Amino acid sequence: MPCTNNEWQPGDYLDSLILHGVKLGLRNISALMDACEDPHLSYPTVHVAGTNGKGSTLAFLAAILEAAGYRAGRFTSPHLLHVTERFLTGNCPMTVPDLHENVAFFRDLAAGLGFTPTYFEMNTAMAFRWFARKAVDIALVEVGMGGRFDSTNIVKPEVCAITNIDMDHTQYLGNTRAAIAFEKAGILKPGVPAVVGETGKEALPVIREHAALRKAPLYCLSGEYAFEASGTIWHPVMAYRGLGVEWANLVLGLAGAHQVHNAALAVTMALLLRNKFPHITEPAIREGLVSARWPGRLERVLDSPPVFMDAAHNPAGCRVLAHALRQCVLVFSVSADKDAAAMIDILSPIASPLILTTFQGGRSMPIDLLRQQAGRHKALCFARMEEALDTAMGLASEDKPLLIAGSIYGAGEARQMLIERYGASALSFDAVSP
Repeated sequence: MPCTNNEWQPGDYLDSLILHGVKLGLRNISALMDACEDPHLSYPTVHVAGTNGKGSTLAFLAAILEAAGYRAGRFTSPHLLHVTERFLTGNCPMTVPDLHENVAFFRDLAAGLGFTPTYFEMNTAMAFRWFARKAVDIALVEVGMGGRFDSTNIVKPEVCAITNIDMDHTQYLGNTRAAIAFEKAGILKPGVPAVVGETGKEALPVIREHAALRKAPLYCLSGEYAFEASGTIWHPVMAYRGLGVEWANLVLGLAGAHQVHNAALAVTMALLLRNKFPHITEPAIREGLVSARWPGRLERVLDSPPVFMDAAHNPAGCRVLAHALRQCVLVFSVSADKDAAAMIDILSPIASPLILTTFQGGRSMPIDLLRQQAGRHKALCFARMEEALDTAMGLASEDKPLLIAGSIYGAGEARQMLIERYGASALSFDAVSP
């Protein structure tokens, strides 16, 4: 039974689990699921790993499934404003009462089993149980870190995907692309088709070897499964060829040329799901691609002055961002465990000026250390996001937009400040109310 002790708050308890840090492994999540009758096995799943693009890929796939008439659950991380955003049906997040009920349920369950779950283990367990209670037709599950020992890796998916491989979380996953690919390829399952967007000579052979050992059919986005980009940065258009179809003029609802890669992954997965989900048709795919939304990804949130935010939080994501925009006023904050120096090197050519700051919550790189990481690059430094945002808004113009990047946590904090300052109705995004 859920805990009814009024002396504790579910939200505070959930936040306290962050202090337990990262603990890779499947023992705790397996015990929790076994104790509540394995809700994650009560519906079909899709499982997606990769360094970048997981959330956007699943946003496209969820929109396709919804356009086809299916109820899709989606578990992603991290969140922009509130933890409830990690758990979605359609584009609707878990309600706060549902969150609190699930936290209480699994707090008591874990206590009875003799352990305290990590923050991500708790979130994973809540997602699996909530999806069962919402009677989803399918759940789209994003790996939190790596894959092999990620707590999501107890699902039995209909299809898997690895979006790409790049350098991130190296302290946990290894410091080469081959080592990281080994961890992410751990989500591949015997006989389960896998879609792969990675084409690098260091990582792809590792993924191919894993697929061969598991006799998992591999669909790589090259050769027979191909895509081409056209249109503009803000209105990408894709041509797709593969799995017996050849379609042109697929319009995407997410900005950035890089989204064509994510959309191609989603389309390939959607086509592989058609045997079980026969209403996935060409019209549904077209409608889903153009209607997809994913906040904080090259998102224009204010028109005057133009303000963009992007969740780029590693060098690979910053490279994509640097190709998408020209000169901008850049507000940059970053988590303490990230390669800030490399990210600043990549973004500094488009930053005029570069404004360094921090975000709340304990994960942010302190401003003094961040300034050191900037090295030779000139920068304005502010200890608080509010000060950085005030300065940046005064410098931004139609010709030089404001870009907020470096961390999804920083983007979320800036987003909340913009909502409080201008009101949600004045902004270009739909503010999610928990």
